[in-house]
Amino acid sequence: MKLFRTIKITFSLIFGIMFSSCNYVDEIDAVKSISELTEGVYFFEFFGDYEFDRFLAQGGNKTNEELSDFLTESLSKGKWKKGDVEEKKVTIKTPDFGCSSIVAQNKNGQEIFGRNYDWKDCAIMVIHTKPKDGYESVSTSCLEFLGMDRNWKPKNKFPDDILALASVYVPLDGMNEKGLYIADLVAGDNETTAQSRGKTPLTITSAIRLVLDKAATVDEAVALLENHDMHSVIDTAHHFIIADATGKSVVVEWTENKMYVSETKVLTNHYVAESPKKGVFTHENSKVRYDMLEKCGNENNWIMDAEKMKDCMKSVSVGSFDFEGQSITAWSAVYEPENKRISYYFRENYEKPFIIEF
Repeated sequence: MKLFRTIKITFSLIFGIMFSSCNYVDEIDAVKSISELTEGVYFFEFFGDYEFDRFLAQGGNKTNEELSDFLTESLSKGKWKKGDVEEKKVTIKTPDFGCSSIVAQNKNGQEIFGRNYDWKDCAIMVIHTKPKDGYESVSTSCLEFLGMDRNWKPKNKFPDDILALASVYVPLDGMNEKGLYIADLVAGDNETTAQSRGKTPLTITSAIRLVLDKAATVDEAVALLENHDMHSVIDTAHHFIIADATGKSVVVEWTENKMYVSETKVLTNHYVAESPKKGVFTHENSKVRYDMLEKCGNENNWIMDAEKMKDCMKSVSVGSFDFEGQSITAWSAVYEPENKRISYYFRENYEKPFIIEF
């Protein structure tokens, strides 16, 4: 298996300067809303303008450094200057992780989605956003991607916890108020995507934020992605599973900088779109997990309630496989767009769900 790849980016943290609180109303409210769901798992709400439209208008991002620079300027309202700040290295560590997802229906004919995020035991943030110009959504992030270790604890003070707000731009999966679901999974090899068609660039996580904020359907999400240049940044191929309340679900992949879209109900960690790389994989158990989820769907005629969906995700969790270099399914999530409900199971504790409704 491959070693971790590490990309270091700079995020400036403010120390020793005074803020005018009237300039930071949304940020202060968001910081104050941070709460602990369970040990090492946090939740906050950001209602208002986190400047995603301005992020797109100023050119998006091709690199983590560009995103870091924008967030530093955005969160500080341009007030963080040299001499006022101490720099903290934000380290993005991306191992060869494995994830799984499945799409089915409940007995009422409404969609239901399942997702495992398999990595290691990191501090986890669940993010409820209600942007100024966009759809309300709930998403999930691993705070280690922002340089915050497993033992991070919020102070619920501004500006002490302002770095946590950057997780709005680093979602790994989520669902919006229209029932549009998206999740990031690694694909079948280490191909890096770096499109250069003259369109606004995005990286994987900023693309997820775009879809959650702006797309109501799969077709709208695909059109948005096609209208932006994708940059995978971390020398690992990625693909998205995207599904909506109408029952449509697709995989979106990039091969040789071309985007491919195919319908699928299941996704793990090998290429499945109709492309030159279909079937290519690195994870030897990727196809095993894929087949297990497909079998789970077929045995239930693709009709499941939240409990059955949870059982399907549990069956392909890290605890059921020998993931070399991996330690845990950080979270499993069952998404029910009919009720705008997400049931989270953290660190393979499948007896205690945390339910978010919005």
